[in-house]
Amino acid sequence: MDADENLGTRVILENDRIRVWEHRIPAGQTGHLHLHRRPYLSVVITGGRGQTVGPDGAKLDSFQLHPGDALWYGADHLPETHAFRNDGDHDVMLVTTELLA
Repeated sequence: MDADENLGTRVILENDRIRVWEHRIPAGQTGHLHLHRRPYLSVVITGGRGQTVGPDGAKLDSFQLHPGDALWYGADHLPETHAFRNDGDHDVMLVTTELLA
């Protein structure tokens, strides 16, 4: 599967400086593979246990997300291609703000 720059399941807000994504990952599923080219901030709305996986499906990182957690990824982490695998029993929802300018 090819990665695209759609970072979530829908765009909540977009202007010339930012794009805000809602990203929902159902329990036991893996979100779509996507490519980050710009710095971004993700805020956890509903948390859970999960992993990021690379284009080949290999685990990149494991973590526990808690509501209210804020995760910053600057230029030193880019570009990055991954998908989120939800290992928990509940849906996970993140709001990701991508900096465009």
